[in-house]
Amino acid sequence: MPNEELRATVEAAYEIRAQITPKNASPQVRAAVDTALDLLDAGSLRVAQKHAGSWRVNEWLKKAVLLSFRIAENTPTQSGELRFFDKVP
Repeated sequence: MPNEELRATVEAAYEIRAQITPKNASPQVRAAVDTALDLLDAGSLRVAQKHAGSWRVNEWLKKAVLLSFRIAENTPTQSGELRFFDKVP
């Protein structure tokens, strides 16, 4: 998915974020959010970057991160003896 299509999908989903749940998130929204997170993890995209001496925030990427919490289920996780719930695998 090209970045402009990715951005448009994230922006549109963010406008209706209150209606999005893990059970009703569309495959397109899930794919856009997952792709955005993968690109952030890989360092291909950045939420903030320096441009002409000042920092510029890519708001749509912040929105993708926030949407990831809307579409993910809370799952039990364990680290050693510590058990907790998390939305990030």
